[in-house]
Amino acid sequence: MFYSEILADFIFNLKYENIPNVVIQRAKELMLDSLGTAIAASKEECVLNVFKTFENLSIEKNTSVWINDQKLDPIYATMLNGIASHMLDFDDTHTEAILHASAILTPLCLSYGFSINQDAKKNIKAFIVGWEIAARVGIASKGTFHKRGFHTTAIAGIFGSVSTSAILLDLNKEQIINALGLAGSFASGINEFLSNGSNSKVLHIANVIKNGIIIAHFAKNNTSGPLSIFEGRDNIFKCFGIEEECDKTELNKGLGEIWQTMQVSIKPYPSCHFAHGFIDCAIALRNDGLKANEIKNIHCFVDEVPISFICDPLEIKYTPKSAYEAKFSMPFLMALGFFDGQITFKSYENLKRKEILDFAKKITYEKRKSQGFPKYFPGHLKAILQNGKIIQKDVFINKGNFDNPLKFEELKTKFLNNVCIKLNNKEANDLFDFIMNLEKQNKFL
Repeated sequence: MFYSEILADFIFNLKYENIPNVVIQRAKELMLDSLGTAIAASKEECVLNVFKTFENLSIEKNTSVWINDQKLDPIYATMLNGIASHMLDFDDTHTEAILHASAILTPLCLSYGFSINQDAKKNIKAFIVGWEIAARVGIASKGTFHKRGFHTTAIAGIFGSVSTSAILLDLNKEQIINALGLAGSFASGINEFLSNGSNSKVLHIANVIKNGIIIAHFAKNNTSGPLSIFEGRDNIFKCFGIEEECDKTELNKGLGEIWQTMQVSIKPYPSCHFAHGFIDCAIALRNDGLKANEIKNIHCFVDEVPISFICDPLEIKYTPKSAYEAKFSMPFLMALGFFDGQITFKSYENLKRKEILDFAKKITYEKRKSQGFPKYFPGHLKAILQNGKIIQKDVFINKGNFDNPLKFEELKTKFLNNVCIKLNNKEANDLFDFIMNLEKQNKFL
């Protein structure tokens, strides 16, 4: 059997009743986190610009957006909500897959899903299915989509979006196979946004959402796609990755037994996830009682894939020009962690703090393969003190990872802090309760 047939069989035959309760609970937590991060982005310039664009394009305005009290066409509303979910780099990550799928799947299920049906259990199942498929494509790629300059969320994410849309639109098995095949031709998204901190990365989310819906509709009307999308001559791993480094057996390993929804990490810091282990290390130095003037320099050991995101070119990373650039600067983020003991949205309000810039320039790096990456986003460094003493810090499992998770109360606090920009305390808690009881609902608020 081709992998598309194996995956389609899983998608088509999975029943909500057979999904473990712990997986359903985690799915709701991930949707809650994604919704909160979207609301927190309500006043971001890019999000507001996209809203204006979609407002002008919308004809049938009947689906709510999360950043204000307006409504848009269902697909445009879903796309906007996805952009907002990813805008602040505070959304979750499947670290091994290097994938931000909840920003895609949460709007698909809560916005588009509820716009076409009122079956909350179906929408939850669709979310879980989307994560199962997207994550496995990302894991199988072994980071090589990124090595080729592609955004893994944009490449693996389209398969999750199509799989979720297949559930929402009740595709049969043959139609799902076609949808997966078609998805490969709609995969796109490059990492050149790193050159200037521009908005193209968040538009990848919108593109994946839109294409996933359209592909599912194509397939529902019996448009055919290649059966061999994962193993043919011009398969997805050859075209977007480095095929000889990939492991396609990951596509169905433990399918229906190992739930990828349980392997997703929720961010404690609003920044590129690759930097979180190093932020944890910097905070650990602070907690040791060290002062900035006692540290001569800090040398970090970084895996290959993160280097292009958070380290290179180092001279530019030392002095980010925008909040978005700062979120992808390991030295700047470490300096924030060292001085403030945390990173919040307010951390990016002043990018010219002298003590931060001076400390960041003490930080260097070299490439070194770590044992845990990419399952974990670790941090490893040596701090050389002015007195010659060397202090080593190793964070093997970054905070928020599924093996070092945020506590439920920490997750709730993050959500409430995120939504306070738009909601009062009662509205925020009502929304929290609504999502935590989503399977009982017949519409989205």
